[in-house]
Amino acid sequence: MSENVEAALERIFRSVLRVPPGEDVSSLSVESHGWDSVAHLNLILAVEQEFRFMMTPEEGSAANSFQRMLDLVNSRG
Repeated sequence: MSENVEAALERIFRSVLRVPPGEDVSSLSVESHGWDSVAHLNLILAVEQEFRFMMTPEEGSAANSFQRMLDLVNSRG
């Protein structure tokens, strides 16, 4: 992948959560943005596909913010 991990993850979050341009993606979380369980599953699937790994159920549950998802992806890299 030519783009860095954070940029790829930002692209995924913007697409799945329909985050408008200019809104700070790095501070998004379930609490602040209010994404629902379907959006969360879509985020997990998109991240797994992009970065070619499978999350455990525990990892998926814990990845409830942009930063936590970024930390998880970086830990797998």
